[in-house]
Amino acid sequence: MSGETVYIVDQMTSKPGMGHALLDAYMQRYAPDAKQRGMTLEHTWVAPPVWLEDGSNTLFFVWSVKGAKGVWGSLIAGRRGNALDKWWWEDAAAMIVSRERFFLSNPSDIASLTNV
Repeated sequence: MSGETVYIVDQMTSKPGMGHALLDAYMQRYAPDAKQRGMTLEHTWVAPPVWLEDGSNTLFFVWSVKGAKGVWGSLIAGRRGNALDKWWWEDAAAMIVSRERFFLSNPSDIASLTNV
């Protein structure tokens, strides 16, 4: 039941000219904590594939965890100390137009992932 992979996708659209700074800040401030919580960074993508000075870039960070236990463990551990709250609500917010998080899995894993 814990062998299934769940992907966590953070999608953020930067304020104009802030794409590269947002990437750097996310990798320095968020990524180390996420890794400590058992998340594995699988992909980092930027669209369009050029840093826009007068426009917004959209950044995609694709993380993976093992099973429902991995999802809940990463979420609960991230809320315990609230160490990232200031970064998300102040520092990152100054660089972000919008932010979404998606949880995805292979359709064949859904039955066992929901059997918790």
